[in-house]
Amino acid sequence: MLAAVTDWVRNIVMVVLFASFLELLLPSSGMQRFVRVIMGLLILLAILGPVVDILQSRVAPELPALAGRSGPAADRVRSGTETVVRERDRLAAEHYRKDLARQIRAVAVSVDGVADARVAVELARNEGGRAGALGKVTVYVQPGLTADDRKVARITIDRGGEARTAELRASTRDKIVRTVCELYQIPAAQVDVVKMN
Repeated sequence: MLAAVTDWVRNIVMVVLFASFLELLLPSSGMQRFVRVIMGLLILLAILGPVVDILQSRVAPELPALAGRSGPAADRVRSGTETVVRERDRLAAEHYRKDLARQIRAVAVSVDGVADARVAVELARNEGGRAGALGKVTVYVQPGLTADDRKVARITIDRGGEARTAELRASTRDKIVRTVCELYQIPAAQVDVVKMN
């Protein structure tokens, strides 16, 4: 208690000395009045600091620590805390997985020859059981036109034929795998590219 009072008085004296030193340095002008007001507020803050701390501690008393406690109330608090932590981790992993899937989809769609893509991401678990690094990435691709296919060709009307579906080229598949692996620093074995049905 005596140490706290000593620190309080020392802080007040230091602020008052600083204010008087600053006042001596300034010439007499409108700036001096401004500095006096600011320094007065700092002195008031130094004086009222411990009073505010005491009032705050009475308004919101600290909860007793549960570290050394046992009993049904402490067990309920601990189990509730563990449930909240597990749910928070699950939600964070789900958000992370969806965000990665959106990013990888944007990368896949930007590759020439891809009309659309869907991505499924699996996260690897670390030794603590928490989701962390990228595990398996599966990119479902709907092939589209490549730059070579976009050339204007002769148009013919086929009255009885079936609609042709584009095939997923090996070069397109390799480019998607290479791009995802380079951006996310994962081995090629973790990335699968499959044609969308």
